Amino acid sequence: MPRATKRKSSTRQNFLKKRGLKKTPKGKQIDHKKSLSEGGSDSQKNLRLIKKSTHAKKTTAEARRRARRKK
Repeated sequence: MPRATKRKSSTRQNFLKKRGLKKTPKGKQIDHKKSLSEGGSDSQKNLRLIKKSTHAKKTTAEARRRARRKK
């Protein structure tokens, strides 16, 4: 299992700033394209803005994959 990667608030702030934003737009969330638990990095290249509902579905699917790996 990959080592836990610490999330950096500066990475998120720089991600938003690069897009001309001061905060996450209403109804959106910042998502790691490849989750940290699956070896993704906490870099701007691995971040994207997605709808909250999409993020919830993706997070649920990732949790199921983690649970299957533990069996």
